[in-house]
Amino acid sequence: MKHFNMEEFANGELSRQINRDIETVMRNIIDPNTEVKATRKITVTIGFKVNGEQRDFITTSVNSKPTVAPALGAVTALGVAKNLKTGEIEVAEIGKQVPGQMSIDDLSGVNPDGFSVTTKIDGRIVNTDTGEITGKAPGNSGKVIDLRDVKQA
Repeated sequence: MKHFNMEEFANGELSRQINRDIETVMRNIIDPNTEVKATRKITVTIGFKVNGEQRDFITTSVNSKPTVAPALGAVTALGVAKNLKTGEIEVAEIGKQVPGQMSIDDLSGVNPDGFSVTTKIDGRIVNTDTGEITGKAPGNSGKVIDLRDVKQA
């Protein structure tokens, strides 16, 4: 029997399918969202169908099929509690911050660039970085009060 050149078999279709599937497998291997140790494979099927009792004509079909690693699943954390007022179960996804917990970003007047920020609190101008009162309080003459001298206080 004559040797078949698999590059030319089925007008080159088998070779094209295998090359396409090799690319699919390689993309799956370099994908960081797949399991690194999973085995990938390509299954090649060549089907032969005889025309009947004459057995003088055969149709062939070629097919290749890649098997790749599935995408990794995602993991998250959920907080669950029972609302004591309503009796309902409440579930919330917990990300970087616990639900209901304040962070520095929640405070008004915070400057994300790191430069000092002032805000008005009780009519006084306060540097929120240092807590220093930089403006006059209403009714204050601006005089420095020496707290060591009880008479001035």
